[in-house]
Amino acid sequence: MSPGKPTPLRAAIMGASTLKGCEIQSVLRDRKFPLKKLVLLDSDEDLGRLSEFDGEPVISLAISESSFEFLDVAFCAGDPESARAHAHLAAKNNFLLVDLSHAFADDPLVPVFSEGQDRPVIPSSGRVASPHPAAITVASILQRLRRSYAVGNCVVSIFEPASERGNSGVEELKQQTIDIFSFQKGSQAVFDRQLAFNLLSRLGEEAKEKLIASEQVIASHLKALLTSGSQLPSITLIQAPVFHSHAFSFFLEVDAAVPIADLEKCLESDAITVIETADEPPSPVQVAGTDGIQIGGMKRDFLNPRGVWFWAASDNLRLAALNAVAAAEAILLR
Repeated sequence: MSPGKPTPLRAAIMGASTLKGCEIQSVLRDRKFPLKKLVLLDSDEDLGRLSEFDGEPVISLAISESSFEFLDVAFCAGDPESARAHAHLAAKNNFLLVDLSHAFADDPLVPVFSEGQDRPVIPSSGRVASPHPAAITVASILQRLRRSYAVGNCVVSIFEPASERGNSGVEELKQQTIDIFSFQKGSQAVFDRQLAFNLLSRLGEEAKEKLIASEQVIASHLKALLTSGSQLPSITLIQAPVFHSHAFSFFLEVDAAVPIADLEKCLESDAITVIETADEPPSPVQVAGTDGIQIGGMKRDFLNPRGVWFWAASDNLRLAALNAVAAAEAILLR
């Protein structure tokens, strides 16, 4: 191997057939992550799925303790229960576990990694958490602004896509939309309410995952990502009838003398694209498949001279996968 070239790593993806798992595979290819071996692991209903990676056929295998032998890194893109059940193997078998399932959102001993953060992350018992993609977007924007300005009260409304509920969430929204046009009652197994052509501040009582639980995960990750002592934002989560990508409505307070153009210039970076106020703001459809965060529609509040509103959007699946792979790169390759 040529000098300076990183040693190829042995990796596994738990929940390889999930939307997050498929996106991780895409990011590994795009970033040319040095792989010696890639193992795809799935739950019972997805076993034996044939896919392709780097021109080679790959079949998803059952998750077992032996699956985690001789690994360098494992990405947990499935359900939180699988992540918790196999987390102890990271320390036992000496590999890095990068969790995207938010299984350890309430565990202060599992550090949270966000690409571009100032402080290094040292895994606890071989585990590191990749935060909720909405938390990554909100934290990235606020950290950028706070480098130049004193940011006061901040309120963020987060519009969550169906893809945060996985393949089943996307399929249910699709089927509900079709059924409405056919004058039929659509399936409600995932959301327990009609999501198509609707906005939900809470899901139904029988929903598989509660919206308030996701809101708590985002809040926990924001607390971990934002600098200690800085004012935390207030957030609320709304289930939107869109398939992919988060959208955000930001309100925050800064000095009334700061021009909008200066705020826009401050936010522009490699990770954040700012669309000038005169142009159309970004939309979930527009950012789908892109790596960064887009901001637009910035304006002063008509009643509060310190108040500023703007809109943001980011691809939830892409952002989550990019950050998880970046965590492996930062910890194992640098």
